[in-house]
Amino acid sequence: MKLFKIFIKIGFAILLMSQFSCRKDFNTQLSSGNLSFSVDTLFLDTVFNTLSTQTYSLKVYNNSKNAIRIPVIKLARADSKYRINVDGILGTEFNDVTILEKDSIFIFVEASVPFKETTEMVYKDRILFQSEGKVQDVHLVTLVQDVHFLFSENGEDFNLSETTFTKEKPYAIYGNASVPKNGNLIIEAGSIVHFSENSSLTISEGASLYINGTLNDSIVFKGTNLSHVFNQIPGQWDGIKIAENTTVNINYLKILNPSTGIDINNNTNNITLNNTEIYNASNYGISAKNANITANNLVIGKARKSGLFLQGGTYTFNHATLANYWSNGFRTKRNVHLANYYTQEDLNVNAPLNSVKFTNSIITGRLSSELLLDKSKDEEIFNFSFKNCMLKLDRDDSEKENTLYDIDNTALFSEVLFNKKEDFRETNTNDLRIGLDNQGIRKANTAFSNLTPLDIIGTTRNIHPDIGAYQHIDFKTIDPNETDE
Repeated sequence: MKLFKIFIKIGFAILLMSQFSCRKDFNTQLSSGNLSFSVDTLFLDTVFNTLSTQTYSLKVYNNSKNAIRIPVIKLARADSKYRINVDGILGTEFNDVTILEKDSIFIFVEASVPFKETTEMVYKDRILFQSEGKVQDVHLVTLVQDVHFLFSENGEDFNLSETTFTKEKPYAIYGNASVPKNGNLIIEAGSIVHFSENSSLTISEGASLYINGTLNDSIVFKGTNLSHVFNQIPGQWDGIKIAENTTVNINYLKILNPSTGIDINNNTNNITLNNTEIYNASNYGISAKNANITANNLVIGKARKSGLFLQGGTYTFNHATLANYWSNGFRTKRNVHLANYYTQEDLNVNAPLNSVKFTNSIITGRLSSELLLDKSKDEEIFNFSFKNCMLKLDRDDSEKENTLYDIDNTALFSEVLFNKKEDFRETNTNDLRIGLDNQGIRKANTAFSNLTPLDIIGTTRNIHPDIGAYQHIDFKTIDPNETDE
């Protein structure tokens, strides 16, 4: 009974408040045109043509000692592609809007702009605040980007009908796109491909993928959220999925904010990854099961699980930088995980690890140890080696007794620098260039460096090259206004 009375009192109070907030009969003064605003110009995020921006807010302040009435609030353009919401009501023009003394109101703004509405890729309008003899305004600005939309009419998975992507304008994929069996997809230098939430690119059995980026014209795969606030948000799309018996050659590709950057399943054909970068994976940078990969100048940054998760197969990594400084929560998995089995329906399946060779590579991260050698008792084949690498490895007692972790065995660990300083420029934003204090400077194996004479940003590797995907630089020489992708 007492609880019932409390509910009655709360309901009565809410009713009084709502009646008071809706009243129009208390005394107000006509606005004198001396409003102030949270911003003079409201910049909305970049948006694809015809799609809606996110909703942004503008705060309007009444600094006077009296309640005021604004005769008209409206959008300047009669055919405006902006939408505004004032006091919970959506529209383009509002009359007699009241703001109490020393109070404020919110106006919410969004836009959907067809590219044809603006030839300069910038769409503008103004919100007008009209009073007697005076008009104040707030400018609205949106960058509109024209794209090729690729999607299924019924929302299901779909095969790509286009066989070549160019840099003429970006592509936006909505849904799971596949290169069909025996199909072929070529992505030319400078192309940008956006993927919506949960979207992916699948290379079906027998299909081919050629990503032909260049040093000065790389290719970018990323999400459809274009605002800069999403630059470092993991898991915005589902990544590239590679089926068996495919042909995949990748050069100068940036994979930004996927769930798993590249997921390879039972593909014994050699996949080449040259000058490839993967950042902010919500699961794995690369997950491969019974795969065959040759990678040069590979960079994998933050990943919630592992940067590299290999279960059986044959792999060669030269001049890789695998640095997992995940900062979006607690990470338990080590950055590089090598296994000779995989789990399927709660059963372990043997997957011989035929060969994994790391040369001139950095493997590190936030954990005290970033290498896991996960050998099944039921599968003997577990072959790996590290040569001229920097490796973060703090062995626990069981690992010290495990011959796989015998750091004095030069067949496994040759010229390896353990737990040395890397001196990355900025791990929070995945800027993994190395500075003057890096202890792998001039320590790479020249014979393997000659296979990749330029680092990932085009710097020549001299006769005493550095370990990792980057040659060292003096951070003081970097433009402080430089921004990342």
